[in-house]
Amino acid sequence: AALSDAQAGFDNLQTTRDIVDSFEEYRGLEIHITEFNTSYIPNCPLHDTNQNAAYIAGQLARLGDVNESYSYWTFGDVFEEQGVPFTPFHGGFGLVANGCIPKPTFWTFRFFKDIRGGACVHRTGDSLVVKMEDGSFRGVLWNASRERCGRALSLTLKLPGFGACGSKREAFLLIKTVDENTCNPLKLWHDMGEPAGLNAEQKKLLRDAAVPAVSSSRLREEDGMLRFSVTVEEHGVCYFELRPVCGAADRGYDYNRVMQY
Repeated sequence: AALSDAQAGFDNLQTTRDIVDSFEEYRGLEIHITEFNTSYIPNCPLHDTNQNAAYIAGQLARLGDVNESYSYWTFGDVFEEQGVPFTPFHGGFGLVANGCIPKPTFWTFRFFKDIRGGACVHRTGDSLVVKMEDGSFRGVLWNASRERCGRALSLTLKLPGFGACGSKREAFLLIKTVDENTCNPLKLWHDMGEPAGLNAEQKKLLRDAAVPAVSSSRLREEDGMLRFSVTVEEHGVCYFELRPVCGAADRGYDYNRVMQY
């Protein structure tokens, strides 16, 4: 199985928009995508992979350009048309595998939900950054490819600082990462021997492994700007938040001294 060419899909959607707008009585009417997925079959192995998650990130960054809404088919893997699946991972349509195990693509949707409501300040073929109403920044970065190439993606972002909030002119950077090394329940299931029936302990282990890795750091403004770099591994998706560090810690506490830096 292989993922379809993303641009071909966007071109097809633009054609639909153009046809609708070619009729005066329908021009400008909303278009709603009631079902979409990366494959039209309910047992495509790629549905369970990080590759699918990165591919979907590129889709979500652009689907709203000509469509009012878009609905992924489906949320869960329960799908009766071809019978009951025999294994928890079988290439099902859903974002969540049987046993309430989130697939990597689930987190792509969660990340994009978390930037909803922000004003877009930057968009490329592998990144989307928005400014929220409270002045903070949020973004999603992805490294998508239709075929494995082993290429990590290094991105450097430069965003305006927060100025007067906090005397140190520092910012808090939060990063959540979903890639084949950090959030890959399919690999864990494979390494477990691909059990068809999961016991309670196995389900919990897979759910525990199916969450993003979280990292953080503090950034200091330079010339009024905040600069940071993120490496997105192949088929990876990263979410970030950047907000000011305001207020002051207890006068008697020194984190660097505690950590013996």
